[in-house]
Amino acid sequence: MKTITGEEFRLDLPQGARIALAFSGGRDSAVLFDMLKSAGADFFAVHVEHGIRGADSLSDAKFAEEFSASRGVECRVFGVDAPGCAKAEGLTLEQAARKLRYGVFESLLASGECDLVALAHHADDQTETVLMRILRGTGIRGLKGMSARTGKYIRPLLFVSRDEINAYAEERDIPFTEDATNADESYTRNFLRAELARIKERFPSVNRAVARLAAHAAEADAFIDARTPVLTVTEGEVRLPVSAFVEPLTAKRAVMRACAALGAEQDVEDKHYAAVIALASMERGKRIELTHGVTAHAEGKEIVFAKRASAQRECEEAALPDDLSAAEFRAHGTVITPAEREQAVPGRGALFADADKLPRGAALRNRREGDVITKFGGGTKSLGDFLTDRKVPLRKRDALTVCALGKEVFFVVGVEISDKIKITDATEHIIKITEDKDVR
Repeated sequence: MKTITGEEFRLDLPQGARIALAFSGGRDSAVLFDMLKSAGADFFAVHVEHGIRGADSLSDAKFAEEFSASRGVECRVFGVDAPGCAKAEGLTLEQAARKLRYGVFESLLASGECDLVALAHHADDQTETVLMRILRGTGIRGLKGMSARTGKYIRPLLFVSRDEINAYAEERDIPFTEDATNADESYTRNFLRAELARIKERFPSVNRAVARLAAHAAEADAFIDARTPVLTVTEGEVRLPVSAFVEPLTAKRAVMRACAALGAEQDVEDKHYAAVIALASMERGKRIELTHGVTAHAEGKEIVFAKRASAQRECEEAALPDDLSAAEFRAHGTVITPAEREQAVPGRGALFADADKLPRGAALRNRREGDVITKFGGGTKSLGDFLTDRKVPLRKRDALTVCALGKEVFFVVGVEISDKIKITDATEHIIKITEDKDVR
C-alpha cells in the first residue's frame, strides 16, 4: 500500500484556494479532512443534515461539529428537507438529497465564501459510478465517470482506493460515523458496492481497469466535443444546419447540446438521437417531440430546436374594451395603446390599426381550428394557410395571440392585421398593437 502523507497530498491542492469540505462525518470525508489539515489547507467543513434518518442524522451533525472543533476547524451545518423535496418534485430520496446538498455548495460558491468544494469521492466510487452508468445504458460521456476537477468541485482522492483510505484511517486513528443505510442493498449503489467487493476478490485490479476505461472515454469524448459546433440560444431557439446530422457521433452530441441549451439536460436517450438524425432527411415542416418539452423541427436547410409553447400562455378570452382610443389596454401578452397617425409605421413587431373598425365583442385569445382572416387586398383565407404564407413556423403558432370575434380574426399579434381594420385617410382613432415583453 502506498502511503499518503500530508506533504505528498499538498501537491494535489490548488494554491491559495479557500476550500469548503463536504463533510458527512463518514470515513472517506474524515480522512480527507485529516489530509487537508495535515497539508495546511485553508478550509472549513460543511455538513448537510438531510432530514432523512431522524435522531441518527442529528447525531451525525453533532459529530461533525465536535470533530471539527477538536481540530480547530470551522464546521457549518445546514438542515434541509430531502423527503419533502422528493415528494414535491417527484424525485427519489437520493436525487432530492443530492439536489439540496449541491444547492448548499452552490450558494457558498456564489457568495464567495469559498473558491472550491472538496468532495471525498475515491477510486472505488469511480468504479461504482461507471458500472451504474453502464447498467443504465450510458454513452461515451457517461463512461468518463467523475473527473478529479469539475468546475469548482475537486476530488483529491479520486485515484485512491477504499482499502488505502481504510488503512490511512486506521494508522491515524481517525474517528468517523457509520451511516446504517449504507448496508441497505435496496439502494442501487449499496448493492453494487457489495457486489464490487466480491468482484475485487477475483479481479483485484478492477479499479485500475475501470480508470483506464474512463480515461479512454474522456479522450474520445474530448475528440467528439472538439468537432461538434458550439450552440447558442437565439430568441428561444437553437438552429443547426442539416449537414450537422450526417456524422452520427457528432450529431448525437449536437442533439445533447441543443437540449441542454434549452434546459433539458437529462433523459436525452438513444431514441431521441435517432429521431433527430432521421428528421434531418425528412421533408421540411416535420417535427418530433424530444424530452422535457423540447421539440425539433425541420425547416429549410436547418433543424430548429425549441421549447413547446408554454401551457401558461393558454387563458380565457380577454374582451377588448369598447373604447380602445381612451387608454392603454394589456391582456393575453398583448399591449394596445392609442397612437398618432405619424407614429403609425409598422415594424419591429408593431402593428397599427383603425380602432373604430374592431367590432364590439372582439377578444384576445389563442388561435383555434377554423379561424379565418381577410388578407390585404381582400379575400378570406384560413388562418393556418395565412400563417404559412407569412412563413410563421408551426412551432410558434400555438403561442400566437389573435384578436377575433367568433372565427373571424382581425389581427395576429406580431404578424399582421386583417384588411378589415386597416388605416385609411378616414381613420380617426389609431391603435398600436405590440407583444408585452414583460409577459413573453
